[in-house]
Amino acid sequence: MKKFYFILAAAAMFLAVDANAQFGVGIGYNHLNNVTRLADEKDSEGLDGFYVEATYDWNFLDKGWGSLGLQPGLRYTFAGESDSEEVLGVVTREAIAEHYLDVPVNVKYSYDLGSVKLSAFVGPVFSFGLSSVNKVSADDYVMKYYNYTGKTVTKGSGSSSAVKPEGDPAYGRFDLKLGVGVGATFLENLNVKLGYNIGMLNRYTGPKSDNFKSSIHTGVFYVGVGFNF
Repeated sequence: MKKFYFILAAAAMFLAVDANAQFGVGIGYNHLNNVTRLADEKDSEGLDGFYVEATYDWNFLDKGWGSLGLQPGLRYTFAGESDSEEVLGVVTREAIAEHYLDVPVNVKYSYDLGSVKLSAFVGPVFSFGLSSVNKVSADDYVMKYYNYTGKTVTKGSGSSSAVKPEGDPAYGRFDLKLGVGVGATFLENLNVKLGYNIGMLNRYTGPKSDNFKSSIHTGVFYVGVGFNF
């Protein structure tokens, strides 16, 4: 937690350095993919959602072959999935919802063609999981499992309970990703972009074994639009 707050404070200080730099806002679609390996078993879970972000563009080199700059930002990401199944007249619903706060710090190359400016970017993405909850419900019964804490909450038939097991949960909040992407700016202010963030850290924090290796890696594909001020 302290590590993430330090990164966030450092990014905020950097944004205040140059008052003449260009700020922007954006929104778009993202697809989050969690790849889990437990012993010899591998599972991939895809979640769809959206992101909202604020960015800051600062060009430090402008030549005839194009321009180089830094583009840090602050991004909120949501991804989730839900499904339902009816068995013997009882409908069971399953859902998962994940919320993240990301700090991308990209090195950005741009080339101005006149009517459009093309760009490519790469850099680290510091990602902090705000919440990750699995929910199962049937009739008046509801069970929620909080992945980051390991806490299980159940409600139904006028009663409720909350259980938190001993030891560390199996899912870590913090992730470091490598982000790559391309974009285009039209009419000086409107932009579109797409990219992919590759999860570099193993987010599995559960029990370890010398006989097999367990891992959780998260990748995110996104496409969106934005406006620069």
